[in-house]
Amino acid sequence: MKFMEIKFFQAECGDAASIRFLGSDNKYHNIFIDAGYERTFRHALDTEIQENIKKGEQIDLWIISHIHDDHIGGIIKYIDTINNGEFKDIVNQYLYNPPRIYDFKKSINNPSKIVSIDQGDILYEYLKSTNKLQNHEIINSVKPLELAGLKLTILSPSQQKLNKLRDKYHLDKFKSLERQEDELISDAVAQKQNDYKTLINDFDLEKWKEDNSIENGSSISILMEYNNKKIIWLADSHPSDVVNSLTKMGFNKENKIVCEWVKVTHHGSKGNNSDALYDLITCENYLFSANGENKHNLPSKECMARILRNKNRLLNSKYKFYFTYDNETLRSIFKTENDSIFKEYNFEVIFNNNKYLAFNL
Repeated sequence: MKFMEIKFFQAECGDAASIRFLGSDNKYHNIFIDAGYERTFRHALDTEIQENIKKGEQIDLWIISHIHDDHIGGIIKYIDTINNGEFKDIVNQYLYNPPRIYDFKKSINNPSKIVSIDQGDILYEYLKSTNKLQNHEIINSVKPLELAGLKLTILSPSQQKLNKLRDKYHLDKFKSLERQEDELISDAVAQKQNDYKTLINDFDLEKWKEDNSIENGSSISILMEYNNKKIIWLADSHPSDVVNSLTKMGFNKENKIVCEWVKVTHHGSKGNNSDALYDLITCENYLFSANGENKHNLPSKECMARILRNKNRLLNSKYKFYFTYDNETLRSIFKTENDSIFKEYNFEVIFNNNKYLAFNL
């Protein structure tokens, strides 16, 4: 009997998820995707890891999409607990593209080589020292990964986007890693205030500009396939890269990829969700990993309007927008709308009061 449980954890405006499934070897396997902030570890992940230990199960794979705090922070905290003896490392392998590659043993003796050891470096050094880092780059041209009947296809980043990240943080440039988007967030993403008072039908969707963040562009996004069902995990990826990958796989407006879930890219940012992306996807369930109470005012309502108003969408299919939180800010997204909007675009919204949203597949 096939079984998969998915958990989307509360990570503020960050990402953290786990997947537990019964493999083709009749054993249970676990995959974690990102880890939110450092405080996300204490809020939710430490309990989940303790449960795995009690069951005698390992985490087969932990995917770290990119270097921003809201994705990598919980892993750094986990490493701290391993180093101080509180937890043991039950992760078999990590998928992670380090922003810079260097001989960290030499860097200890020659600290001038690095301005400061940042979170991305800490993870790199730990994984190298424990031999748990994959031996190749995780880009969209690698062969799909197989794990006990589960298939992972890398949709992003491209080699070009990963090269941009590595060039930005080359050791010769003595540059600290950008941990947040606070200072350098792109115009396509930034919002001085939320757009929740704008009506769904009033957004001008003809105007669109893609996020240009180098760090977001380096995100590992994946297509997960299990028991003939598909889930797309988009991290903070650039939609143009995902579109290129899906197109190469043979998907188009007439032959869309059919998914059970889409983890919406970049917490529902308007600059990371395009018409071209949703032209290729048929899906009823969309997960927004954001609390609405963050300096970037994510998720954006424009992103939701773009999904709902997609010209290639079939309106007889009811869409569900799931939020990892339940608060007044998120509930205000559709307050200015007439209730008829839910019927017009055939959708509903679901909020969450628990530490995680859980679903069986």
